[in-house]
Amino acid sequence: MDKQGHRIGIFGGCFDPIHIGHLIIAEAARQQCCLENVIFVPSGRPPHRDMPVASAIHRFEMTNLSIKDNPFFTISDTEIKRDGISYSFDTLMFFKKQMPGEFFIIVGWDTFSILPSWYRAGEIVKETSFIVAPRISEKNINIDFPFPVKFQMLDIPRIEISSTIIRNRLKANQSIRYLVPDGVFYYIQKENLYVS
Repeated sequence: MDKQGHRIGIFGGCFDPIHIGHLIIAEAARQQCCLENVIFVPSGRPPHRDMPVASAIHRFEMTNLSIKDNPFFTISDTEIKRDGISYSFDTLMFFKKQMPGEFFIIVGWDTFSILPSWYRAGEIVKETSFIVAPRISEKNINIDFPFPVKFQMLDIPRIEISSTIIRNRLKANQSIRYLVPDGVFYYIQKENLYVS
C-alpha cells in the first residue's frame, strides 16, 4: 500500500487504569474502520479532567502491558513527555509530522459531545476524522456542532466500565479481575496502586 494510504488511529486518554473497555473500543475501531495501527497515547495533563491518580510512568506501563500482544497496537509517550496541558491538537500535529497517512481520533461519546470546547477544535476537525465509541446515554444528548465534523460511530456493545469504577472498587477492597487485563491486574497489586 502507498504510504499516503496509511490509516492510523490515535487513542488518547488518562488510562488510569486502562481497562477492557478501552481495548474493546480500540480493536473495534481497528477492524471496523480498517486501521493499520492504533496508537495509545497516555495523557500528561488532561485539559477536561482532574490530574490522573497514578503517575505517568505507571499509566504508561499498564497501557503497554495491555497492548504488547497485539501487533496492530503501539504506544507513544509524546504527551507525558510534553510540558503543559495535553491537547489533542498538539498530539495530532505531532503525529502528522512524524508519519504520512490519514489520522483518526478515537474517542468516547461523552468526550466527543463536548468537542466544541476542545482546544483549537475548529482546526482539529479540518485535519482529522473521529471514531466514536457509543455510551448508553448517547441518545439523550443533542449534538449541534458549530462546524462540520466527520465521524463514524462504532458498532460495539455498550460496556459501562470506567477507570473511576475500578479505582473505587480497589479502595473498597473489591475485585477488579476481568475488568482489566491480567497484566494490569498483577501490576496494580505489585505496585499497590489506587488503595489510598
